[in-house]
Amino acid sequence: MEKFSTEYFRKLASDLKFSLTDEEIEALKKDFEAVEAQVHLFEQVDTEGVEPMIWPFETPTVFLREDVENETLDQKEALANADDVRMGHVHVPKVVK
Repeated sequence: MEKFSTEYFRKLASDLKFSLTDEEIEALKKDFEAVEAQVHLFEQVDTEGVEPMIWPFETPTVFLREDVENETLDQKEALANADDVRMGHVHVPKVVK
């Protein structure tokens, strides 16, 4: 049994409310198998004795700008064009299971 079956991708696409052609499914299978192979390679890397990193760089980034507050909208202005507002929030229909 193949790990990433055609039925798996059809159900996933259906749950996300779109359809896939057979060619697209085959391309996805190849992509998923390639990613799985790369993950397997990462799992083989010996990390024994390697200290975890706190930052991705040795020197912390210090060149970020200070946040400056600009003109902001109040809640009433921000929600003025929304079709459906409930309890101060925009309400949208559910599109994914």
